[in-house]
Amino acid sequence: MRKLSKLLLLMPCASVFFISCKEEKFDPARLLVANVVITAPVTTGSSPTIGAPIDVRWGGDLVLNNVVYGAASVTTGTPVTTINQSQVIAANYATAKSGAFPLNFTVSAGSTFTPSISNTIYNRITSFLPGRSYTAIAFDLSPFYKAVVMEDDLSSPPAGKAKIRFVHAIPQPLVATLPKKDTIDVTFTGGPVGNPVVNVNQFPRRFFADSYTNVNNIQFAVVDTGRYTINYRVSGFPGTSPATGLIGSFPNIRLENGKIYTIVARIHFPTIATAPAGATFITHN
Repeated sequence: MRKLSKLLLLMPCASVFFISCKEEKFDPARLLVANVVITAPVTTGSSPTIGAPIDVRWGGDLVLNNVVYGAASVTTGTPVTTINQSQVIAANYATAKSGAFPLNFTVSAGSTFTPSISNTIYNRITSFLPGRSYTAIAFDLSPFYKAVVMEDDLSSPPAGKAKIRFVHAIPQPLVATLPKKDTIDVTFTGGPVGNPVVNVNQFPRRFFADSYTNVNNIQFAVVDTGRYTINYRVSGFPGTSPATGLIGSFPNIRLENGKIYTIVARIHFPTIATAPAGATFITHN
């Protein structure tokens, strides 16, 4: 009887031990998703259209829903449904369990979009580490969805600075009328009051999906805070008119002290012949 009493006294301690271990082992990660998938022209001479809004599952759990073209995930407040050529989104992360699980995109429930393949449009196993933050960007021409998954360094930049990175998600066939199909320079003009910069080529010679193929392109650059005009130009064309390679211009973009951003280059709808590109500016913090 005395042995049984000792065993019962020890059991709560054992339970606490195992629960604490379980909580430590399964410390969650965080996931942010952006959607810039294009539906390719179906006939010669027709125009591309936006891809389907997506629901996002991680390890079978629905973590985000109805992320529309040009938007990033918003878990609180009003969802983003209207997309401008220059779209700034204060995005949110969803909680995602850590470990190796399938990252799954499906056409959002209630969507009128009918893909030419099954409702599952992306499904790949990847790994999230405990306590880390990740951004997944769905891109390419449907139905051949891809996703670049990037770990986000959310450490604060130095005082007076912001952090920013760039993702080129304009499919090569959709810029075929330009002097060069694919490679662009991302230039910044403007900057701090009293100390402006002029045509700084912040992200030179970037090409479609290079964040997917080169991990160096998913790192954040540190820049001075201020207001900028951010331009996409076909590489090798330094001018500012469409004839010299400008495919997108986004004035009065404010980069704030201590903030962290991702710029996603995409096609804007309806497309503009002289400047077909759009930009989604994701704010991470």
